Amino acid sequence: MKRFLLIITVFCCTVAFYSCNLLNKEEKIPAYIQIDSLTYQGISPNMFTCAYVFVNYKLVGVFEPPRAIPVLVSGDAVVTVRPGIDLNGYTWERIIYQMSDISETRITLEPQKTHNINPVFSDLSSVHTVWLEDFEHSAITLMAADSLTPQIKVVRNQRPGHTGYIGRIQITPDDTLTEKFDYEYYDSMPIYFQATPGYFEFSYKCNEPFEVRIKAYNIANGELHDKTVLFTYKSPDIWKRMYINFATIVREMGPGFYYKPYFRIRRFPNTDQEDTMEDTVNVMLDDIRIVYLK
Repeated sequence: MKRFLLIITVFCCTVAFYSCNLLNKEEKIPAYIQIDSLTYQGISPNMFTCAYVFVNYKLVGVFEPPRAIPVLVSGDAVVTVRPGIDLNGYTWERIIYQMSDISETRITLEPQKTHNINPVFSDLSSVHTVWLEDFEHSAITLMAADSLTPQIKVVRNQRPGHTGYIGRIQITPDDTLTEKFDYEYYDSMPIYFQATPGYFEFSYKCNEPFEVRIKAYNIANGELHDKTVLFTYKSPDIWKRMYINFATIVREMGPGFYYKPYFRIRRFPNTDQEDTMEDTVNVMLDDIRIVYLK
């Protein structure tokens, strides 16, 4: 009995000792890094959906701005930020945007204090641009494929609330009875990269969804491959940006191909008795480009 009481006493003392230590243990107070926006020079919107944040070159996490990020680091520190995108428009394919440089900031982190960082990014020097159409020049490289309907063309318009121009496609019920309208790069382009990252990117606003397609010509035998690579969703009020994994397409096709990217827009017949302005298809495009790392 005495031995049992001794064991109980020792056990209770041990629990009490460690409980006191846990209660008295000094808790670390975090500092905060506030990120409100991610900016990409020359492209708006950039649709960077998240920020990969590193402190002293260790990954803290992946965060969607605006966000106050707690970090258990104090004193002089290096905060590195890399922008993230939803590849092919899918949130489950979120990756670091590999064409961009990094943002690196040296700051002194203090507990409870919030430090604001709003990174500005630009292309890496090793980025090669195969196609760029920002509609800033009258010679537009995106044209209607059907020469029989020249009125259905890409028109340069000023972009409200934004410097520069956009390309606008407007298809009304009176324009034509053609079911689909294709707008393509004026020429075919050779693509030489195979194992490096590459993207087909564009910003858009539209009241009807449209397809993004690729024609691939085999140089050796003239064989043509024509495929849909993406369907967009309606976005009549908000500009969006898509990043298509063009490197995957190139790897699947293999070497020795020329490519002609294009947009396919459809106008479905109205079922109402009276035509309205809602029957008019409006698609606005900007900052179209194909880029890859050299």
